[in-house]
Amino acid sequence: MSTAEAEFKAAGFVERRRYRRRTVNRTALGLVVAAAEGSAAFATVLGSAFIYHILVLDLPVGGVDWPLYFIFAALAGILCGAFSTTAVSRYLDSGERPRSTLPESFYGWTAALSLTLLLAFLLGSIGDLSRVSLTAAYLAGIPVMLALRSFGQALLAKRIARGELHYQRVAVLGKRLDVMNFLLNGDLWRQGHQVTHTLYLEDLLGADGDPGRAAIAEFARTSLKKRTDSIVIVSSFDDLNAIEGLVDEMKRFALNIVYAPATANRTLKFLDVVPIGANNAVRFIRKPLSDVSVFSKRAMDLALATVGLIVLTPVFAVVALAIKLDSPGPVIYRQARRGFNGETFMIWKFRSMRVTESGHAMQQAQRGDSRITTIGRFIRATSIDELPQLVNVLFGQMSIVGPRPHAIVHDDELGKVLATYAHRQRIKPGITGWAQVNGFRGETSTFEAVQGRTLHDLHYIDNWSIVMDVWIIILTVFSVRTHRNVF
Repeated sequence: MSTAEAEFKAAGFVERRRYRRRTVNRTALGLVVAAAEGSAAFATVLGSAFIYHILVLDLPVGGVDWPLYFIFAALAGILCGAFSTTAVSRYLDSGERPRSTLPESFYGWTAALSLTLLLAFLLGSIGDLSRVSLTAAYLAGIPVMLALRSFGQALLAKRIARGELHYQRVAVLGKRLDVMNFLLNGDLWRQGHQVTHTLYLEDLLGADGDPGRAAIAEFARTSLKKRTDSIVIVSSFDDLNAIEGLVDEMKRFALNIVYAPATANRTLKFLDVVPIGANNAVRFIRKPLSDVSVFSKRAMDLALATVGLIVLTPVFAVVALAIKLDSPGPVIYRQARRGFNGETFMIWKFRSMRVTESGHAMQQAQRGDSRITTIGRFIRATSIDELPQLVNVLFGQMSIVGPRPHAIVHDDELGKVLATYAHRQRIKPGITGWAQVNGFRGETSTFEAVQGRTLHDLHYIDNWSIVMDVWIIILTVFSVRTHRNVF
């Protein structure tokens, strides 16, 4: 039996004594975050009531039902804290730290206040609460909760990446070479994990080639004493039958027993295990949307596209006239784009250039591009040129929200720059998207621009929800970042 101290020292990592001092309990970490966000929610609700009743209405302090507001604010804080605890758990479980879960924060705050209002209604106390005060609390709470969640996650991500914060204790067993590869190449110390101890199977093999059961049981007992969360068995797929004996010996202990393939491949991810008949199968890729989610997203697309086309008809007429008077050529042109599952479709756009390229051979627009017309600069800056794509949404070729589709020739080029770029096609392309509202628009002339856009789109696909779509639509209209790099 061995400790992980030698392995970490060999890799130039921190001393084990310092390493342990910075390990925190995962539940305690979740409670700290819940307390912070819950306290902010409590203060926002109670503070809004105080400002409205005392400072705006100039009521005496004794003229307000403070116990009722206090209870209401406390319930909102508790519920908001509960939602934040769940969000922290999902964040820590994520192998790749998402750059933002602001939609989740918005949802948690909205749900907490809604449930509190529902409870007040059921108890017959809703009439004693000021609607103006509650509305002000909700609106004020949105930026407060978003800023707090963003700051908290940025702080966590920074400390985890530096190896300064560890919230998961793991013990590792397997063949010496496999364990060493798992420890040193897996970069565990910067992923929030503390390795408590290791066990090399070569040191335990008996004459029959099987590891001693007593040593395996002792390894599990030691793990319990060290408050280990999970025991990781590192082995090749060829040894799965032998692993069964190790697992059977540890079933008596209240531990998580997980399996890690003995490989240097860090890109292929295992999502979960699914039953296929009587067999257990490892799933690598999951459909991004369930049938229910597809129906919900399509229903929202149809409703918004229909309303949008009706409401925006006067705008379409004015823009069409301006384009016609500004330069010769069609008002609306169609260009080949690559969409859902890599299928080609013709996207609709207001013409903003003096040319109408097919999409199979074209030059990407650049800052100060002489091909852009006078009216074209305005409609591109305001994204009005994208509005005809509501027709594509009605046809089912696009969605209101999703990864932005690119011309065929650009798709081929970007796919060569970043292998994961094509993974964006697992969902319908959108008029706006998570990458766009985070400032990734315009040229894709640098690797950082391609990578940033792709990572944001993949994050959207993996974390889709109706609430997230609504939040992206709101940011598209009001966020300054949405209009960066537009020309």
